[in-house]
Amino acid sequence: MSVIEHYRVSRWHDRFPPRGAWRALGGLIAFVLLSTRDLTGAVAVLVAFAAAEVIYDVAERDQ
Repeated sequence: MSVIEHYRVSRWHDRFPPRGAWRALGGLIAFVLLSTRDLTGAVAVLVAFAAAEVIYDVAERDQ
C-alpha cells in the first residue's frame, strides 16, 4: 500500500453527486408528476427526497 492510498480520505457520500443535483432531480421528478396530474406521486417523491436529506445529514454528522 502506498502512502497516498493510506492517507486518502474517502467517505461513502463522496461517490454520490452533490446535494444540489439530488434536490434538482427530486424537483424535476415532482414537476413531471404534477404535470401529469399525479399529486400523490409528487408528494411521495418530495417526502422521499426530504427523508434522504435527513438520513444524509445524520450519516455525515456521525463521521
